[in-house]
Amino acid sequence: NDPQLIIVDEPTAGLDPAERQRFLNILREVGMENTVIFSTHIVEDVKELCTEMAIMNGGSILQQTTPLAATKDIEGQMWTKIIQRDELESAEAQYEVLSANYNPDNSINIRVHATIQPAEDFVATKPDLEDVYFIALKRAPLAA
Repeated sequence: NDPQLIIVDEPTAGLDPAERQRFLNILREVGMENTVIFSTHIVEDVKELCTEMAIMNGGSILQQTTPLAATKDIEGQMWTKIIQRDELESAEAQYEVLSANYNPDNSINIRVHATIQPAEDFVATKPDLEDVYFIALKRAPLAA
């Protein structure tokens, strides 16, 4: 068959890294000649495969763009800082914390969105698609 439209939902969830890469390569090849709608929560797959993207929540499109344009739009607006676990709640109250990940020493690396450096101890960092996703969700109106 030669379909013009292929829709896949979470196709790489549960695949080991080798199979995931093989499947993404197949979708990329198919996408050269056909339209592929790719639904996933795996941001790395979007970066790897998609030329256009949309972020949806609750059935509404929050943002429609390209992966490159999405990260370019927030260039110079992403900051990181290492904090201790007991400082997280205070940081979340003071800054727009998008994500917080533990480091090997159990400190936490926070990623903050701000148009200017939030404080002297924050370091500028390169934006990624996860940042774009979290910003879109934070800006979304609350469902009634």
